[in-house]
Amino acid sequence: MSRLRHTRGLTLIELVAAMAIFALVAVMGAQALSAMLRQRDGLLDRSDRMQEISVAISLIRADLNAAVPMLFFPPERAPPRSAAAETLDGFALSIGGQNGLNLNDPPRMHRVSYRLDRHTRQLWRTVWPTLIPAYRNAQFPEVLLLEGVSDMQIRSHWGQAGWKPGLSGTGDFGLGAGGPDSDGGAPVPQLYSSSLPRAIEITLHLDGIGPVPLLETLQ
Repeated sequence: MSRLRHTRGLTLIELVAAMAIFALVAVMGAQALSAMLRQRDGLLDRSDRMQEISVAISLIRADLNAAVPMLFFPPERAPPRSAAAETLDGFALSIGGQNGLNLNDPPRMHRVSYRLDRHTRQLWRTVWPTLIPAYRNAQFPEVLLLEGVSDMQIRSHWGQAGWKPGLSGTGDFGLGAGGPDSDGGAPVPQLYSSSLPRAIEITLHLDGIGPVPLLETLQ
């Protein structure tokens, strides 16, 4: 006669302990998943931010590389502006664009201006389609280029004179020009010149990153 084998079930304490262990594992898994999701969101945000910065820097570099030594003549008989001019809230450049559909046409010349709104920490860009605009409304609307910019510093290299703050050197200058800056900036008394510095360095101070220098040689 075989001996009966009795199986003992889980006691209430053991059942509660098992449920507590399962609950703890579930909580730990949920926390790990939440941490992974937060890390993913942070990486995506940083990736988007770096992409925005990369686009802005590439555009500024392209404008610097396209700078041409030609004066800008604002509309309404305003005084001419230097090929490279600094304003109280940014800078402006005369640049040479691409040829039209007809390759025999001369390259198009533009005037590009950058303006930093320190209150909103936004960097804006606008373009005049010609260096001799007839009307003020010929200027294209401003385009938001980059956010989170706390400051922008500019200096230029003028050969033997070396590095100088801003975009004014010691080359051959024309007549004095004062009053409101027709590039869209604040009034800046200056002498105007068609010459360009040998190099321009623009340093953007970005939130969460710090200073980012951009150095381009023009000659």
